[in-house]
Parts: sequence; C-alpha cells; structure tokens
Amino acid sequence: MERMRDESVSTAALEQFYAELKAGGTQLHAIELFEKGKCLIRWALAPYSCADKRECYSLSKSFMATAVGLAYDRGLLSPDDLLSRYFPQQIANHADERWKRVRVRHLLSMTLGHSSCPMGGMALSADSIQGFFDAPLEHEPGEHFAYNSGAGCVLGEIVHQVTGFTAQEFLMRELLFAMDIKDICWESCTDGRCQGGTGLKASCDDVAKLGLLYCSRGMWNGRRLLSEEWIDLAGSIQASTECNGTRDWRAGYGFHFWKNHHEGFRGDGAFGQLCIILPERETVVVIMAESANMQNEIDCVWKLLEQLHTGGQGKGLPYGFRPRMAEKPEDGTGFDSGWLRCTENPMGFTSMRVVEKDDRLALTLCDALCTQTIRAKDGEWEIQDFMAKELRPTLYRQMPRDARTCLRMACAYRREQDRLIMECRVLNTPHRLWWNIRKEATGLEIVLESPFDVIGASREWHAFADRK
Repeated sequence: MERMRDESVSTAALEQFYAELKAGGTQLHAIELFEKGKCLIRWALAPYSCADKRECYSLSKSFMATAVGLAYDRGLLSPDDLLSRYFPQQIANHADERWKRVRVRHLLSMTLGHSSCPMGGMALSADSIQGFFDAPLEHEPGEHFAYNSGAGCVLGEIVHQVTGFTAQEFLMRELLFAMDIKDICWESCTDGRCQGGTGLKASCDDVAKLGLLYCSRGMWNGRRLLSEEWIDLAGSIQASTECNGTRDWRAGYGFHFWKNHHEGFRGDGAFGQLCIILPERETVVVIMAESANMQNEIDCVWKLLEQLHTGGQGKGLPYGFRPRMAEKPEDGTGFDSGWLRCTENPMGFTSMRVVEKDDRLALTLCDALCTQTIRAKDGEWEIQDFMAKELRPTLYRQMPRDARTCLRMACAYRREQDRLIMECRVLNTPHRLWWNIRKEATGLEIVLESPFDVIGASREWHAFADRK
C-alpha cells in the first residue's frame, strides 16, 4: 500500500470519504489529490498501487483528445475539418448525404449522428473504419449526443494520417515522455488499429499528470506543452447532454471531456475511473476504483473537497483489502485433486490440478499449448502474472481478446464449507474475479465469476473436471 498525505488534510474527512464510497458501492483502489500543484493525498489500498498500469476504459478518450489537440496546435488538423478530408472514398460511396456534413468536432463531441455506440462491431471488423461507416446515421450531425467510443478509434486514425505516427507514439514523442509518463499501451481492434476511445492502460500517477497539465492550462515545469486554446475547447460545452443520465452526465460534453455539474470538467472511465479537473480551485482529483455507482462516487468527491482541511483527525485509514482467512479442515490435511480432464469451457482449458498444502493453494491449468499455475495464500495476497485465453476482464464482451493476455493478479484463497474460493484482484484492470472450486464424486466443479460479469463468460458458467 502507498500513503502520502499532507498534514493539513483531515484524516476524519478521508475516513468519511472512504466509508461513503463503500456504502455507495465503490471499492476505492487509489486516489491522488493535488492543490496548486502540490500533492496532498497519494493513497492506494493493498494490493493496489498508484503505479499500476491498468485498463482505464473511457479515460482513454481524454488521452486521445490530447493527441488531437497536439496535432491541432501544430496546424495539422482542425475541429472544423470535414471527415471527407480523411476518408474521401468511404463518404463518396455512402448513400447517406449526412456523412458529407460530418466534421472532426462531431467526433470529438459525440454528435456525429449515430444513435448508439458502434464500437462493438468496429472492434471485431476486418476494417474497423469501414465498420464505423457501416453503422447508420439516424440524426443530422451536430444535433444529437450519443456516447461513442468508436469516434475515438476514428480520431486515432486521423492522428495517424496527419502525423505519420499512431496516436500512442505521437503522444509519447510530443508530450508524455516530457512528463515522465512511460510504459503505457493501447489495445487494438482486430485490424490492428488503436481502439482510441477505450483500451488504454495507464496508472493513477499517469492520469494525475494529464489532469495537472489541463489544470495548469498546458504548462509543465515551466514549459508549454499544450495550447490554452485547445484546453478551452476541450473543457467547454460542445454538446448538450441534458437528457443523458444523472446530473454529472447531464451537465454537457466537451471534446472527449465531461463538464461537471458543480464546476470544472473531467475525464472518466467505466466502473469508477475519474480525473476531475477544477481550474478555479487549482485542484485535480484522480480515482481508480471498481464502482457500481459513479454519480455517488463523484458526490463523495465534492464532500471530501468541502471537508478536506477541516474535521480533525480520525481513528486511522484502512490499510487495504484483507483476504478472509480459511476455515481449517477438521482432519488438518491438505488436498490434491490429481490431474483432471476439463470438459469444454470458454477459456480452452483442457486439464487441471488443484493442490492445497500448508496454507497455500495451487491451481494448475493447461490449454493446448500452455501450462500455468495460479498460486494463492491463506489470508495473504500473492502477486503474479497469469497468461490465459479469453480471460481479459473488459467492459465489452465483444472486444477482441488476445490469444493470451497477461493478467497481473493478487490472489488469496479461503475454504468455506465444501468449497475452496480463490479471489483474484486483477491489478491491470479495475476488476476482481473468483474461482469457486468444489469437490464432486467424479472430480471438481469450477465456477468462475466476477462482480460485473466482465470476464467474457456468464456468471453461471461451470467448468467440470473429470478424471481420465
């Protein structure tokens, strides 16, 4: 766990913040808070870290908007450019004349005319850009807001065209390296194009630096990296969202940033990833979490800001998420399932073995080409990498998953009655998952589940293992 807290910050206010988040359905993983460029809070709960590179979901859009802003600052593109400048063939061949009136600003403000997000179809298409144009327009460009991750993918392609670099490489060369933001990556669509509107893996530290750049109106260590003009465009209302969700999602939308109901603007991503930028207060708040209620999460941030320097000292902040201890078997012995053959399952596992010994659990899984073991301790996190097919937690079930994706996991286990339960906190995503293992007469029953069912398999999926 990481802690950094200015003595002027009320511990009681932080305790109340954490308790109210928890009561509202948010598991806080990390928070950073800056005032006037000074870090007042840098706090992560074990096993998480402010340096974890993790799936940011739609916070990716704010990084993509920054890449577009850099290209704008260099005179390479304009929000008023017609989309036909970049995709002349697709638009010339389109029967819908409305495409000829779509501009770059409509992509940035999500008002291009789609009624729903086309990203699912784009991501798995042999040509993601063609998949974007295949999704029909139902509104005149500029007249209807519809959240659109696919727009971020198209913006990434535009940046690629005008700079000669992918959006990630352009950002690194022109901005991120100078800000000491390194080792970030972006997931791709099936055709290899940057997903753009989602799929970025960055840390709480990285996101905080982006927020500070916008809060300081483009200045970093005395050097201008991004123009004030672009920051004003990105952070001001470019589209009405008055019919969209709760109050902080009805306050308006800029260029891949949301306006806040109270003041300022923010980037955000699914399940509670927040970068709240308050220029008038010279304040930035970044949160990494797994949240069931993001409006409550934002409400808790406002309360924290009100009480930040008042309220005195509390009893103490939580250390982290402590794994539950296992119930000890009555006979005091361990367990070895022996090698078992798996029935057909979405992960492609063909064989497995479970060994429990000396308060440790080892779950060995084989697919056709790879054998790996997940190790867990009783009541203590054990951190490891695990490569598996079809096991990347993601918001979109239909998003491409690599043949094997690396999960950075903190694992612990416990025994409950007739089950062994292995909890895995996936440090490079906001998510958790559980392996529920139960002995049967013929072998084992395995139930894999996660709170938001984001692992690409139904909560009710069962993998049965039978002896050869």
